[in-house]
Amino acid sequence: MPLAVSLIAPSSYTAPEAIDAGIRGLEALGAEVHYDEPLQTPKRYLAGSREHRLAQLHAAFDAPETQAVWAVRGGYGAAQLVDGIDWSRLARSNKPLIGYSDVTVLLDHGHRHGVPAIHGPVAKAAVGVLEGEADKRDIVRRQFEETLALIQGPTPLDYPLAPYADAPATLEGPVVGGNLATLASLIGTPAGFRAPPGSLVILEDVGEPYYRLERALWQLVHGGALDRAAAVCLGTFEGCRPYGDTPLEAIVAETLTPLGLPLYTGLPSGHGLHNRPWRYGAIGHITDERLIIGG
Repeated sequence: MPLAVSLIAPSSYTAPEAIDAGIRGLEALGAEVHYDEPLQTPKRYLAGSREHRLAQLHAAFDAPETQAVWAVRGGYGAAQLVDGIDWSRLARSNKPLIGYSDVTVLLDHGHRHGVPAIHGPVAKAAVGVLEGEADKRDIVRRQFEETLALIQGPTPLDYPLAPYADAPATLEGPVVGGNLATLASLIGTPAGFRAPPGSLVILEDVGEPYYRLERALWQLVHGGALDRAAAVCLGTFEGCRPYGDTPLEAIVAETLTPLGLPLYTGLPSGHGLHNRPWRYGAIGHITDERLIIGG
């Protein structure tokens, strides 16, 4: 029996042809794709009104024929939904929510309320299984296969991760985090991010110049979001423009100085080709320049 997933569009509007291409990619992997019509009712740059997106989210988790809920894309708008979600209703389904980028806020709050969450590629990215150069198609296929495996049950995965400067060689804690700009934008709001005690906080971003990344991280550090964290792990920063010769790792390490948090780099998670999935809140173990995350 094929794995069935419900698609949702909780954030920005997506061109219908991009959604259709993503669906073809998921189906090529053996997934059965469901969604309620209309998937989108565009409002400005959003996939729909707040009411439409909330109704769609709840219906997807209620659908008895599917085993997971998969965001079509990120962008902007997911934070608008947080205080209108019946989290206990979602948790009763025991379905994982899948996505990243703007969907970070839903993953974080879902995890807090007992909703399984997977930080991983959005549904429209499955087009990469069918299109592009062969080696890139293989990378995308493996990442989606890992995501499908995580949907079906606990699946330990390991990832490359290098300690920066004098970061300890071994460390463990729950793995949380996601898109840096999204998390920083929540500071001072009821949806604000707070790293759990002893957590390994993954951060990634796309298209931001280094000064904006530093500003966003400064907000997290001085807004209390990382007060109880054990470490920061950097994913990919696709298309982020540097300033001079200063590497991003050095900027991040300096900004983290008030908290004394160790830093790790090189995690294949984020925007761009390399975006391996991980289960939000699962225990991660750093050892031998690897991050091993339980299913």
